[in-house]
Amino acid sequence: MSDFKESDLYEPIRSYFTSLGYDVQAEVKSCDLVANKNGETVIAELKKSFCLKLVYQALERQSMTDLVFAVIPRPKKGAKGAQWNDMLRLMKKLNIGIMTVALDSPLKTVEVVSVPHISDDSKNSRKKNELNRELQSRNMRTTVGGVSRKKILTAYREKSIFVLCLLDILKEASPSEISRLTGIENAGYILSRNHYGWFKKVSKGIYSLDAGGREAIKNREFPEAFEYYAKKAEDLAGNIFEA
Repeated sequence: MSDFKESDLYEPIRSYFTSLGYDVQAEVKSCDLVANKNGETVIAELKKSFCLKLVYQALERQSMTDLVFAVIPRPKKGAKGAQWNDMLRLMKKLNIGIMTVALDSPLKTVEVVSVPHISDDSKNSRKKNELNRELQSRNMRTTVGGVSRKKILTAYREKSIFVLCLLDILKEASPSEISRLTGIENAGYILSRNHYGWFKKVSKGIYSLDAGGREAIKNREFPEAFEYYAKKAEDLAGNIFEA
């Protein structure tokens, strides 16, 4: 299994939950994969093999939902011995589901080995709300779960790209104007915080692009997001200029 990466597990699991009608997103609040349908949330953590880190992560995710799955590659034929049975007993006791992906097969089939039961205990409402806000704020589906040391297209970054693309056309604008045009309520916070070094304040309440913003427009680190929001910004600006 050493030739496989954790991200190789993502697409088969994404396709599985999508086929069941779930809306699936990757790398949401540090979760490898989050699937949501009719208010039901499933979290899946992906690992190349069963390990304590996978158990710790799954236990942490239980603060947001009972439906937490540990996803690993399917064991080789004949490898389901005492160690496999010990893992099943442990995960069942911890109420963590197990899914496997046949990465050694061209079909990459998914098997649900065990399913966690839903308890009556209420989850941590703050963490649940943060997870749901992140899910609802994302428009793009460009991130792959199970990746590490890679920048993630979060909802905040996505909104920042939208603001960046609009300012690239308008040249200068106020936070209130940007919020009115884009519907981004925290546009003022994005501009003033300037987390990515893209914006600068040119006068009282007026912002424009900084050198870092112009460089980001040029490099387009998330090309699909930039293409989507550049077109959206052009449409918005076109309505302004025509008025």
